[in-house]
Amino acid sequence: MSIPKLEVPTFELKLPSTNAKVAFRPFLVKEHKALLMAKDGSEEEVARVVEEIVDICTFKKLNMRMLAHFDIEFIFMNLRAKSISEKLELVINCNNCDTRNPFSVHIPNIQVQKSPEHKTKMMLTDDIGIEMKYPRYSDLADTLGNPNEESLFNLLISCVKGVYSASGDYHEVTVDDKQELQEFFDTMTVTQYEQIKQFIETMPKLSHREQVTCSKCGTINTARLENLTNFFL
Repeated sequence: MSIPKLEVPTFELKLPSTNAKVAFRPFLVKEHKALLMAKDGSEEEVARVVEEIVDICTFKKLNMRMLAHFDIEFIFMNLRAKSISEKLELVINCNNCDTRNPFSVHIPNIQVQKSPEHKTKMMLTDDIGIEMKYPRYSDLADTLGNPNEESLFNLLISCVKGVYSASGDYHEVTVDDKQELQEFFDTMTVTQYEQIKQFIETMPKLSHREQVTCSKCGTINTARLENLTNFFL
């Protein structure tokens, strides 16, 4: 008798960005090993492994280069729930007495939060507007891993989808426009640049808050979880 093949269940979720239905399977032992190896690595290495596993576990049906970063995070958290456990076991230090307090979070309660102030299109002048697209998960992780003004500047440039005029003309940005786009940004006023930065600062994100009462002094602490760096694995 040959060794039988194990059947892997399939589940479905809706992408936060589009509500499109996506089929996925849990990650397997070999993929879990890759996660464990990446856990102590750089932000960039973790992002690369997460992207690869999301791609594999959604049967390579998604365009990973076009997928919003928060979609990837949401898919991964659902993969984690179906692969390991729907509970995350975490610890928070009390703000008052520094006592370590364990607590658990139910993964289905973790959702992508959307700001009402967020917008992807904005007018820079009466005549010129700009349309933004969401960064790749790996590009965002690279910026978070090396936070400085230059990395943010480069991230914003990579997020420009197109430039348009009030009269209706539209120029879709390509890789050949990078130098021209840099010059476009360099000639902005500080106010215009700050307006575009709001796109990054208000982007939808995986976020959850949990109230934890200290077992020693009774202080109520708020655990704020954002992005995969807070609850990886």
